[in-house]
Amino acid sequence: MATDIIFLLFGLFFGSFLNVLIFRFPEMKGVVSGRSYCPKCKKPIAARDLIPIISYIILWGRCRNCQKRISPQYPLVELATGIVFFLFTKYIGFNYQLIPYLIIASISILIFVYDSKYLEIPEVFSWLLLIFVIIAAAMAPSFSISNFLLGGLIGGGILGIIVGISDERMMGSGDIKIGLAFGFLLGPERSILFLFLSFIIGAIIGLILMIVKRKEIKSEIAFAPFLILAATICSLWGQSIVNFYLKFAMI
Repeated sequence: MATDIIFLLFGLFFGSFLNVLIFRFPEMKGVVSGRSYCPKCKKPIAARDLIPIISYIILWGRCRNCQKRISPQYPLVELATGIVFFLFTKYIGFNYQLIPYLIIASISILIFVYDSKYLEIPEVFSWLLLIFVIIAAAMAPSFSISNFLLGGLIGGGILGIIVGISDERMMGSGDIKIGLAFGFLLGPERSILFLFLSFIIGAIIGLILMIVKRKEIKSEIAFAPFLILAATICSLWGQSIVNFYLKFAMI
């Protein structure tokens, strides 16, 4: 339990780094160099105001210098990273498989937020995800090359067909790489669940956005976040869901 909490706290602070990367990447600003600063007034942020989530709450979501609002993206990314680190540490345990999964989770959060904000997925994020997924899959004790390839064929192939038929109107080519990557990681059974959940989640969220009049039926909506939400669910609880379904189907 102590290890889980340590990784939860580590995830909160690492989420701050992911925020910096998301903020600075579009203009290719220095990621590891230079102090953090307010995007509104450009003044450096004091160390006491960089404590994940806590500083945001204490400052009521405003910059200490200019009093302008800070995007809720910052505490949400920190919280999401902390929770995901906690869940994967609890699920996998503190062993050699944990590190690639945490890296995959971090890249997934980058893609989730970046695609939500800019409706695009940087190639470097997609390729990094693929590389670390292959590493994580190969390190699994139950690794099977046939399941690995079949999962990738299902995850990437079905999305590739949809992209081709729709001429990228429904989703982009970057989504194919994400489907391929998580297909490799999840294997055939969980890949089917992964795609099913991603479309269900996408439909529900799309309907909600239309109801609150934030989107029209023809509006472009990022699909990568739905893929990542579904992949996270399938990575943690996918096999249990599949087993439950098979047991229910046999009754």
